Amino acid sequence: MENKKLLEMLDEYFLSTKEAVEYLDVSRQCFFSLVSRGKINKIKKGSVVLYYRHEIENRKLDAELLRKQYNYTVE
Repeated sequence: MENKKLLEMLDEYFLSTKEAVEYLDVSRQCFFSLVSRGKINKIKKGSVVLYYRHEIENRKLDAELLRKQYNYTVE
């Protein structure tokens, strides 16, 4: 499999820490708290840490639903 195809596959299924923090729009401290409490799983290979894209996307959807449910608005 060629490198370009592998990179596309990685982008499709995984996010880096920076990408996950930006996608969730939370602080790094909040993000690492979620990881340490087992709310978000990480994959570690050597010094590389990745997160499942679907978990991060679901986490964001859940947060949005909770905001709507409790009528919490971010300004």
